[in-house]
Amino acid sequence: MRYFQYQEFMDPIFPFKIEVRDESFQHDIVPHAHEYFQVCYVLKGSCRHELNGKDCLLIKGDLFSVPPQFEHRIEVIQGQEIKLVLIDFMPHLLDSSLITLRSMETFTDFIFNQPFVTLNNMLLPKLNLTVQGQRETESLISGMLREVAEQHDGFALMIKADLMRLLVIAGREYARFVEQRPEEQLLKNNRKYFEAALAYIEQHYHREIKLSEAASVAAMSVAYFSTMFKWMMGRSFVEHLNDLRVNAAMQQLQQTESTIEEIAYRTGFNHLTHFHRIFKKITGTTPAQFRKNSNNQTPPPPRTDEGD
Repeated sequence: MRYFQYQEFMDPIFPFKIEVRDESFQHDIVPHAHEYFQVCYVLKGSCRHELNGKDCLLIKGDLFSVPPQFEHRIEVIQGQEIKLVLIDFMPHLLDSSLITLRSMETFTDFIFNQPFVTLNNMLLPKLNLTVQGQRETESLISGMLREVAEQHDGFALMIKADLMRLLVIAGREYARFVEQRPEEQLLKNNRKYFEAALAYIEQHYHREIKLSEAASVAAMSVAYFSTMFKWMMGRSFVEHLNDLRVNAAMQQLQQTESTIEEIAYRTGFNHLTHFHRIFKKITGTTPAQFRKNSNNQTPPPPRTDEGD
């Protein structure tokens, strides 16, 4: 399987690419994956899209997402015309806008859950947009293509704005689709699996817990879970686990008389030196100094209602 990295196709400062492919392209006919997000839209004609060992027919108005680390391929149908728009981007392109998108469940479901969905053993790796959705999507695509071609002052900001609008439209269209399906709960299950993995991590942070273990709870591959975790949480699995452990250690340093070594092992750190290094990295101070500062804090004076 071929694996593509974003530096092969994109400017590291502005990691975005948009292009229109026709039936002559050969790039995607073999199974491949990439480290960037990809959103695809069928402007004209038809082709086939294969992922998870299954394939489906794509037609005019179909929109689908391909998350990072996800193996897929697009197959041209002999004798069929096709115009396919490929929009590739790295998450950090959107900067602070990611916070808003992470909280938008319908978008998260589209970009991550939709490629996994199978209904009645049939793959559902696409949305067929409403007429209004197609009109808005094609207008935004035209705008992005024009900005890339002309590159006037502020073109990057214009592209970001259009990309954000396109992603919101995708989320809304996915929500509309889900509401019309009798299998609505099935379509939402992936998010529940992910939430179960988060709960599992919070319950077991005090012992050695591996990424593969949490991914198994989420019913996802390790690579896919790792990517989705960083998108949803805004930090890596290891960073999240260390934050949980250090927060627990801070509470115990303040509220118990246990030794620092006891607290380190109790909160999931197998080596005292590692605990000291991670604790200082996150808090800016050592465990001993943190405890000392906590003990030296003057308690606030008792409240009084006099003079109210």
